[in-house]
Amino acid sequence: MIGRLVENLTTEAAGEALSALCSEAKTKQGRSEIESALSGRETLYALLNSDSPKVRKNTYRLLGALENPDDAKALEQALSCETTLFAVPSLLLALGSVGAEDALRKYTVPVSEGPETDKHIAAITAALDKALQRFDRSERERLYRLPAAREILCFAPKGFSGQLSEELDALGFSGKIEGDAVRIVTADVSRVYRADCMIEALLPIAKDVPLDPAAIAKAAGPCIGTRYRIELRGYLKDRARFIERLKGRLDGSNSASNYDCELRIECRNTSADLYWKLWNVPDERYPWRVGTIPASIHPATASALARYASSYFGQKPIAVFDPFCGSGSLLFAAEKTCACKGLLGVDQSGNAIEIARKNAKAGGSRARFVCRDILRFTAQQGADLLLSNMPFGNRVGSHRENEQLYERFVRRLPNLLRDGGVAVLHTADGRLLERLLKANDRLTFLQSFRTEAGGLSPWVFTVQKAESKKKEGKNEHEGIAANAV
Repeated sequence: MIGRLVENLTTEAAGEALSALCSEAKTKQGRSEIESALSGRETLYALLNSDSPKVRKNTYRLLGALENPDDAKALEQALSCETTLFAVPSLLLALGSVGAEDALRKYTVPVSEGPETDKHIAAITAALDKALQRFDRSERERLYRLPAAREILCFAPKGFSGQLSEELDALGFSGKIEGDAVRIVTADVSRVYRADCMIEALLPIAKDVPLDPAAIAKAAGPCIGTRYRIELRGYLKDRARFIERLKGRLDGSNSASNYDCELRIECRNTSADLYWKLWNVPDERYPWRVGTIPASIHPATASALARYASSYFGQKPIAVFDPFCGSGSLLFAAEKTCACKGLLGVDQSGNAIEIARKNAKAGGSRARFVCRDILRFTAQQGADLLLSNMPFGNRVGSHRENEQLYERFVRRLPNLLRDGGVAVLHTADGRLLERLLKANDRLTFLQSFRTEAGGLSPWVFTVQKAESKKKEGKNEHEGIAANAV
């Protein structure tokens, strides 16, 4: 999809393509895929000179979302030429995103020429203030404990609340599962952030508060920290006006880029549920995550998958194999969760393998990585656990490509497993993979369920290779070894 949108940047549909790309750029994964599809900046820089103010504005938005400091010079040049007032706020915000502090501080807001320009001048002023907030160098105060114990909702990836509950229990918390969250009571927030399977933690404030700034401010009470931002979700009217009215009633100072906590407002018709989300709690859960690739799995989801997979083995030492390893996330999660005697990742992308090795070094991992096409790969000893985030068929590749890849991979899958070995496979191309797994008479289908990943609803499939008579002289205690076919 992103590839097609980038192709449309050179057509009359550039405006619509830019708008769609801005939506995709809201996630780290989306930004990475856009950068890969662009292969440079020539196309975007040409659009900075478009005759259409809308196209220029959306180009500013996209460059801002990509947050590349190398774009500062081109954006500064655009600022010296831009005369359409409604496009200027997006340009100023983009300059803030790429770190062009000097250009922002030198910029002078135009003087209003009457009621018809008042709204634009106000928007430009607000955008300039917001962009400059990025350069507030006051350090965030770390928070390790709350003044008193209170309820915290710890959210797991969809379908994995049981795994998160087990992990929180091991950390000394007694929690109650509520949907995809686990409710605990504690003041020790730093210990909460040792739970690898946790996507986020929210402190409930109030439910069913009237959707009115005064009522919300009263219910929110004192800000936890000195700086906050407002996250307004599901509000269908004038969001900017509502937030502006609310800011004047809250304690603390509003900061769009350097804040201690977030006031989460989940709107529902005429009422809202309120939460605080803390951003100043030390989070050092994934020291190996120094590099990612497009479509990298979220580290909390990787941890949850690894914990789920470990339930099939208990404390038995196992050899773990990932045939589509990407940047290595699942192997690093398995290494922390399982008793591993061997960890091997294979990927046909040299860039992915290079990043995986850097991640392994940063995290002190024993995992090994091989750049190879899994369809041209064979293992001397099969794995006890094959754990993989497979190509989804939309963000990486296509469904048509997956039909051939998945069919050939599933045919080879039993040869990659030891007798009794288990494969846990995560994919959005669920119907295709389920059909192929169930048709393979060398595999026993154990379980399937759905989860969530960046707006998609992928499946998790678990299968097991049937036991057979052991061959004489086979060493069951060796790790994974491999040869290329």
